[in-house]
Amino acid sequence: MIYLYHRIPLNMTGNILYPLNEIKDKYPEIYEQQLLKYVGREKLLKHKIPILDCLWNDVLHLSAVHPGQIKKSLAEAGDKKEFKLRYYQIDPNLLTPESTIVYLYAHVDVKDKLEGKNFVPYAANDAVKYSILPQATKDYYKEIIEKGGRPLLYHRIPHILYRGILDVTELPVISV
Repeated sequence: MIYLYHRIPLNMTGNILYPLNEIKDKYPEIYEQQLLKYVGREKLLKHKIPILDCLWNDVLHLSAVHPGQIKKSLAEAGDKKEFKLRYYQIDPNLLTPESTIVYLYAHVDVKDKLEGKNFVPYAANDAVKYSILPQATKDYYKEIIEKGGRPLLYHRIPHILYRGILDVTELPVISV
């Protein structure tokens, strides 16, 4: 079975995953830490997501690519760092299609990144289509690592964007 994955925040508090904008008032320290992921990419936080009619940071970001594929590709690209990451494993059927959309990450030009053509409706059965690590991601990892940088883990990987919260109490946890 194909699952969706959400990396467990190092500073996870409680049993509910909240979108970034929702933790702003609940957990201000955690909010500030999570904002660090967007340094140099702050404009993303102001972008609207078509169909869901909300901001980029009003949704949970999930991936259908198994985290083990990501870790393996990073190593193949030359990443020598040893790290262990933990993820929630989520049944794709837990998400309501009306509150979920797929960001394809199919653009070539960055100016087209958040255009409507990059988003498609979500259907749980389609998760398998998004579960393969794109070659563009592997190429990106290699390029950034060769330059001595640290690549963004989910660059060029389709994102499953869920407008809601998730209770993680019963969700399996995997480590890679």
